[in-house]
Amino acid sequence: MSTVPVVVVVGTGGAGLTTAIAAAEHGARVHLVEKQPGIGGMLHIANGEFSGAGSRRQRERGIDDSPQRHLEEVERISHGRIDRDLAALSVRHQGETVDWLDDLGFEFHPDCPGLIHGHEVYDVPRTYWGVEHGRSVITVLERLLAEQVAAGRVLLHLSTTMTGLLREGDRVVGVEVEHEGATRPLTGDAVVLATGGYDANLELRNRFLPEGCHDVLVGCLDHATGDGLLAAEALGAAVSSDGIFLPVMGLIPDPARPQHAVDYREAFVEMAPAYRAPHEIWVNRDGHRFVAEDTTSPEHRERALIRQPGNTMHVVFDAGVVENAPVSLIRNPADEWTPARFAEACRTSPWVTRADSLAELAALLDVDADALAASVASYNEAVTSGSDPLGRTTLPQRLDRAPYYAITTVASSILSRDGLSVDTSMRVLDTSGEVIEGLHAVGELLGNNKFAGDNYVGGMSITPAMTLGRLLGRQLASRLAGAGTKEKS
Repeated sequence: MSTVPVVVVVGTGGAGLTTAIAAAEHGARVHLVEKQPGIGGMLHIANGEFSGAGSRRQRERGIDDSPQRHLEEVERISHGRIDRDLAALSVRHQGETVDWLDDLGFEFHPDCPGLIHGHEVYDVPRTYWGVEHGRSVITVLERLLAEQVAAGRVLLHLSTTMTGLLREGDRVVGVEVEHEGATRPLTGDAVVLATGGYDANLELRNRFLPEGCHDVLVGCLDHATGDGLLAAEALGAAVSSDGIFLPVMGLIPDPARPQHAVDYREAFVEMAPAYRAPHEIWVNRDGHRFVAEDTTSPEHRERALIRQPGNTMHVVFDAGVVENAPVSLIRNPADEWTPARFAEACRTSPWVTRADSLAELAALLDVDADALAASVASYNEAVTSGSDPLGRTTLPQRLDRAPYYAITTVASSILSRDGLSVDTSMRVLDTSGEVIEGLHAVGELLGNNKFAGDNYVGGMSITPAMTLGRLLGRQLASRLAGAGTKEKS
């Protein structure tokens, strides 16, 4: 008989890694299961922005902040639609997460803590990111994981797919996994699902999207297929269905993969005027402008886009923009898109539609030629008069020099809004609100709505995943050891 608790963790994104590492550091033996050949999950493409109040870095820069103030801002930006108990638990400890990463040598970008304009902006700088974005998080966690693997406290199972949950009576006791065509059980005293989201599973994703949003592009990696959600739901777990969707803007349709976006590590259209003053106009499928292109509210432009036909917009510009805009319309996280590279893309890229006249551009885009011409003419008049009907104030130059160009971009989904119901101990709840014994969940699998409501809130995706993962790992190791457990195979 051994008192070493055994925890099975499925998924190696930020939530799964921090859970497994914390459990191992506090005395548990961990089976860590990952269906991909390597760890990291969506951190490979994520911006990796995390938030936390009361950190050392804030104090060193004279920034007055507190978890209570952070929570109040999360509630404001989310329109009060968060799971307050879970969000408060996470926010209370997120400053500790920042300091923990700092202690581990995390490579912070020199601008941290800062204000991020891709989401609604906090009142004080409390957002952090690494020099290599999500990869910076992987670097730190990978090192900690390697230490636990070398010590024999974590058994890492790569290229191993969970095919189901195992139950004895009313308790979950493990998972069935498949590796190289062979199946086997992995059993333990607790199972933690940290399998991430479902947005790469079109059928499942569309089940949660509101009506009229099924044309949105898939912007996440292919492994996000909702495995943990489906496995838990098969056991009677409660799954939210809030009908909330707010798109990521600026992703470009991949010509080789219908309904998928070009990997935004390669390219996306920068929409935030804080990073790029707009020199173009945005029109919908009917050729009409639908929002002031220089609005400073990401939420305002995101909600405007999902009201447009096909959730689609065309970024329309001319030769003068290509020659004179100081910043490329297209960017990527490494910011390698210089104006010269953008000019070359305008000549050769399949992402850019080009034409010698507005009428020809309209035909290529399949929009009404008269409507597009009227939209451009109205904008040009606004440049001349200084007054735009949509309220735009950034009016740098007329669009009247051939050739004319357009980049089509479609609203995209990159993270799951809905997910499993849990209590504040991360225990999965069934449809009657009762605990499913032995089963826990953490990370994106819970659904981003619990931490961001019906909006995007800076740092409230990866930070709750890591923060609650660390808390869960410690709690499981301590509680299970105290209960006296049998070591599993």
